[in-house]
Amino acid sequence: MSSREYRERAEAIRTAIESNPETVDIDELADLLVSESREARRTAFEAYRTLVSDRPTVADGVGARLESHLTDDAADVRERAALTAAAFADDHPDVVDGLVPALRSVGTDPAEPGREAAIVAIAKLAHTRPASIAPAVDALVAICDDPISAPASARAERGGPAGRSDAAAALQPEREQRDQARLHAIAALTLLAADDPAAVRSAAPSIASLLEDDHRLIRAGACEVLEDLATAYPASVEPFASELAERVATDTKHPVPWRAADALVALDAERPECVGEAVAPFANDLSRFLESSDVDRRRAGVALVADAALARPESLESIRPTLRDLLSDDDASVRMNAVIALGTAGTESDRSTVADLADSDPDERVRETATRVCGRFDGALDSE
Repeated sequence: MSSREYRERAEAIRTAIESNPETVDIDELADLLVSESREARRTAFEAYRTLVSDRPTVADGVGARLESHLTDDAADVRERAALTAAAFADDHPDVVDGLVPALRSVGTDPAEPGREAAIVAIAKLAHTRPASIAPAVDALVAICDDPISAPASARAERGGPAGRSDAAAALQPEREQRDQARLHAIAALTLLAADDPAAVRSAAPSIASLLEDDHRLIRAGACEVLEDLATAYPASVEPFASELAERVATDTKHPVPWRAADALVALDAERPECVGEAVAPFANDLSRFLESSDVDRRRAGVALVADAALARPESLESIRPTLRDLLSDDDASVRMNAVIALGTAGTESDRSTVADLADSDPDERVRETATRVCGRFDGALDSE
């Protein structure tokens, strides 16, 4: 059929839906959704939205037909089917739910022209049905770790007014398309990890490798996934504590350091020694957390500092003045962890201030912690 014939047939179906929806051939409607005519595809999609409100079971028929198109011998048909699935995923997840295996097949093949569209379709489904995308974790992780880079020769050149070679500039649209798919993929992985961390547990090493990615939002998303894994399966994140600590200390791109700190705080619940050893080399770099006006950042920062103090008390030498300031913080958790840090890494000169908290702090937890710390200063208790 010509493009004109596709458009006319799509218009005829839309008209039929208005007068006699029971007569519509669902397979034909699904075929028009992947036709060569963009206008016909748009009209068919509008027709579907009208029809499904009267015939909800249409979703199953269209989904089954789209699945056959996703496995078609023609790559261009598979690509259009993936694009159609991505369009359906936002408002019609019933259609896409059963397509995940077929979309995964398209999304795992770097040679597929519809790869990015398939990944986007899977990722969009995660917003309403995260459990449904579990079979496609490998495809989502793989594309996150597969950005498009300019050839080495092009990167070395600095031609043109924008400082880019022609080769690098030519790749820009493809790079942007890939990055959009990668961002959809990492967002889907964060949703899945929050819903079912077991589904991404085996991918922890691959997720951790994304901490070095060039895109800040990919790095931040990797931190979020690792945070959920640290809560549910701390052993799977423990090997990557040092990488997270480095992100906390050296990454300047928002929101990466804050997300990395959250992941380490989650790991701290079960592996405080591991976190302390990882953070200690970077303790001096945590001042931006300790001095932040955001209470959540101060909480995270001082919790990590307390772990570092227990692992290597000498690492806190330069930030002890800041810790002393935090003893008067408005937040009880911040004060408590500052007391813990000074209890291990402080000096005799800190004793009187801590002793005052033991008597006068309004929060019972802070008073109890300060009392124990005073005992350590007096040599009455062993260090933890």
